[in-house]
Amino acid sequence: MLVSVVVRSYHRPEALLELVAGLRQQRYPRFEVVILEQSKNPVLVADLNAIGDPRIKVVVKDPTNPPAARNEAIRHSKGDIILLIDDDDLPIGDDWIERHVRNYDDPSCMGVVGRLVADPDHIRTPRFPRVTRHFAMRFTVFKDTMALAHNTLRKEGIDFLIGSNASVRRSLLDRIGGWDEGIPMNEEQSFAIKFARQRKAGEKFVFDPTALMWRRTNVPGGLGRRSGDDWHMRELEARLFYYQHVVGHYYERRYRTLRPLFWLRGIEQVVVWIWDADNSHRSFAERVRASYDVITGLSEALRFDRFPEDRVRRVPRWD
Repeated sequence: MLVSVVVRSYHRPEALLELVAGLRQQRYPRFEVVILEQSKNPVLVADLNAIGDPRIKVVVKDPTNPPAARNEAIRHSKGDIILLIDDDDLPIGDDWIERHVRNYDDPSCMGVVGRLVADPDHIRTPRFPRVTRHFAMRFTVFKDTMALAHNTLRKEGIDFLIGSNASVRRSLLDRIGGWDEGIPMNEEQSFAIKFARQRKAGEKFVFDPTALMWRRTNVPGGLGRRSGDDWHMRELEARLFYYQHVVGHYYERRYRTLRPLFWLRGIEQVVVWIWDADNSHRSFAERVRASYDVITGLSEALRFDRFPEDRVRRVPRWD
């Protein structure tokens, strides 16, 4: 079974080269690495080509939004299994690919999520692992999610695939299409909604905690989700965009009926995110100000002309 490891990359040359070095150490016998390099850095491209590994394919494209970048990279791949990782992440162990692939011995398994680790030198177990497993990888009534991908217990029948350390059968992409494009965040959820609506009897997504990946949040470059003075308001706008154009599209009646609750949910989720450990580089005062701005700035964020409907491109089939 051929595996295509698909990497989206943007302005992270050192991290990308480190990732490629880790991928080349994988002992699984049949895999390729497809890198969508969007910074158009000729030195980086030359360095990647100089490695001389025929398993590495570099595709240079203009920058685009995250789901469109993923779709474009996959179009250049050949694998039966598509394994997703971003340029600021690192696989842990030389059996990372293998641990994803072994789940596909079960023909009903259509996608796999591995475990995310914040510190590979101090891998911690959740205090209440069974509770964590129960809530992990589930949709809420608002069709946003609880990831809890640090879960240590295997779980079958999860609701969605996360954006990195996740794999999927190409045959599923051929059947339901790729990721809806133009969505600033939560494109994984829109993909999962499509799967839920077109799932055949017995098909499932699986969480396998043995496929470990180091999720790094302090690598410069990328889309700068946590950078800039308006970092918190961009997060709120992205969540409101998701509710309006993804949930509102697939669950129109629910969104129209509960719209004010969706707005309040967006505020709650962003305030929680502001105080998440991933944003610990921000000072206490910065986080207090950001929380205040989010709570009081909803009317500004609700200017939907900032993200019109025609920005979203649905991908109902793989093209």
